[in-house]
Amino acid sequence: MKFLYVEDKPMNTRVLRLFVEQLWGEDLTSVETAEEGLDLIGKEDFDLVFMDINLPQMSGLEAIRYIKNKLNKTTLPIIVVSAATDTNVIADAYDSGCRAFIKKPVNIMNFKDITERVLKTDETIAVA
Repeated sequence: MKFLYVEDKPMNTRVLRLFVEQLWGEDLTSVETAEEGLDLIGKEDFDLVFMDINLPQMSGLEAIRYIKNKLNKTTLPIIVVSAATDTNVIADAYDSGCRAFIKKPVNIMNFKDITERVLKTDETIAVA
């Protein structure tokens, strides 16, 4: 499987990279800006994208809308991983097209369960 994480904080990237390696034995491609993520998604096929919301120029929510509408990657599953947990932000994330929302700090068992469910089904998963 091929995973992408769009996250501007190196410590958060290290944590998710460790989780992905431990759980699935896969490497995690990571970039620090939404723009870099959009560029990669336009060039490569990913099985799943993890997206932070609060990014340096373009927000994660804007990036999700761009992925779904401009890149026409409507079936690409996206999981938001964010500390921004206001109910309006969460609602905006789902409205933008994410399939699940995982709150930071990330719990490995919760992360595993949500990620596997998103990969196996087309359903939207409740906030975790």
